[in-house]
Amino acid sequence: MAPSPPLLVTPGPVATSKAVRAAMALDRSAAEPGMIEALRQMQAQVGALVRMDAAYAVIPVPGSATQANEMVLRALPPPGAAVLIVTNGAYGDWLAHLCATMGRPHHVLRTPPLEPIRPERIARALEDDPAISHVAVVHVETSSGRLNPLPEIASLCRRLGRGLIVDAVASAAIVPLDVAHDRPEALVLSSNKGLQGPPGLAWVVAERAALERGRGFAASASLDLFDQHQHVERTGTFRFTPPTHVLCGVHAALEELAAEGFAARTARYGENWGAAAAILSGAGFPPLLRLPDAAPIVVTVALPEDGLAPAAVTEAMANRGYVLVPGRLAVPRTVRLGCIGALTPADTARAAAALAEVLRSGPIIA
Repeated sequence: MAPSPPLLVTPGPVATSKAVRAAMALDRSAAEPGMIEALRQMQAQVGALVRMDAAYAVIPVPGSATQANEMVLRALPPPGAAVLIVTNGAYGDWLAHLCATMGRPHHVLRTPPLEPIRPERIARALEDDPAISHVAVVHVETSSGRLNPLPEIASLCRRLGRGLIVDAVASAAIVPLDVAHDRPEALVLSSNKGLQGPPGLAWVVAERAALERGRGFAASASLDLFDQHQHVERTGTFRFTPPTHVLCGVHAALEELAAEGFAARTARYGENWGAAAAILSGAGFPPLLRLPDAAPIVVTVALPEDGLAPAAVTEAMANRGYVLVPGRLAVPRTVRLGCIGALTPADTARAAAALAEVLRSGPIIA
């Protein structure tokens, strides 16, 4: 039986709980004392989640993680300095696109999809080019699920005296993060993956000293991370009208995370992944990446060469009540079944059974 309403089985946005959706039903002002206090609570919860210390600040950013990543890339590297973008998937490539669009000097160090990033290659690139001030990397590449070796990358950046910018959108509340140990200059998070909130809010955990060094670097009014940080610190609210309904939903989602606990959430996601992977493997569609090489955010499988195209698979799954996302693939002719959000192993097992049925059926579509 198809779920009603349709069930999101994507790596983001994710299925949310009834409590999160209910929290967004009321109209609020961001300047209300209750909302200011809620924002302070959320900052503390995000800071604790990534194990930061007093050298860091938690900055809420209205919009997507893409906006937050651009704000960081504008705010931290000095004018004229180059950023080394280390990528093995679509979201690492997107960081390079952001640099190109804003005119930021950058180099791309590319690793084939599904393969781990090798820290020794990063070290060689940094040793060969002193003009590189920062390294930017995606911790978990959503386009495949690949988990990249953040502690090792962080260690070499510290050793070689380069700043580190981490897209942790698909790892926060899913994979352990330790800012106090790894010492990145900035970590970017989103509201709508492991946090299980609605989309529309991002978080930047940034080193206060790095923010101060980058004062005036942004060359933008709306994308000025330092200014956003200063305003939130001073007033407890945003520079511009924030997505208040989203803020309420994220507040409820973070309360749910506190109640469930990090260990229990990651264990549930692992069980979700395992249930889906077992059914797809049994049907002849084994995951291209397995735990622990992958984080338990998606099960990525290859499509039959003589079968449906990705868009047709997405449409067929929608007809069965399961919403997939067709784009942002690391490897062509693959499909990703999301395992995060307010889902249970039974949910992902049913979705995987539906996907196996789709992959085994249908006319050939070029």
